Amino acid sequence: MAMGIDLQDARLFMRTRLANRDAPPPRLLAAVSGGLDSMCLLRFLLDWQAENGGTVIAAHFNHRLRGETADRDEEFVRNWCRENGVPFVRGDGDTRAYARHEGLSIEEAARRLRYGFLERTAKAKKCAWILTAHHADDNAETMLLNLIRGSGSRGLSGIPAIRGNIARPFLWETRAELERYAAARGIPHVEDETNQDPGAASRNLLRQRVLP
Repeated sequence: MAMGIDLQDARLFMRTRLANRDAPPPRLLAAVSGGLDSMCLLRFLLDWQAENGGTVIAAHFNHRLRGETADRDEEFVRNWCRENGVPFVRGDGDTRAYARHEGLSIEEAARRLRYGFLERTAKAKKCAWILTAHHADDNAETMLLNLIRGSGSRGLSGIPAIRGNIARPFLWETRAELERYAAARGIPHVEDETNQDPGAASRNLLRQRVLP
């Protein structure tokens, strides 16, 4: 199999950091937006589950920022999970109203609402871990953003692989590797159109204008 397609670094992370031979296989909550990265995560975890046991639950949060396309993404994830027998949980929130009320940027408000939903869902569903699809490119972007903002050494360490009950098995995989993985396995996904807008988020500007 071609290098990167089997995501060996992610498999090693699961085996050495999350698996416990002395305990039953854990229940896992996957954060699934419907984009390529998160659909790769869901497929990867389902393959892991088939080999090692346990339960995988997909959790989708609708930030209500993109109107009909946000609803499309939610329906896409819901339908894929139904067709593949995956438990599905959804949540939503008025991100703009929350941002105004708390004096936050839209990005930070969305992050807080999303992680709050994931934590509540993990507790309700008795999931040991919340898994997100952050990958090596995301980590590089985060470190550069933190550097630009004047972060200290903690910020320059990038995205943590594990923080509390949140784990990120793809941090050693690049976006290109995930694209090959998706192509090899025919993994469908939807595109968030705002990811192509440099003005929509500072991360988009870095991704499109700076990192290349």
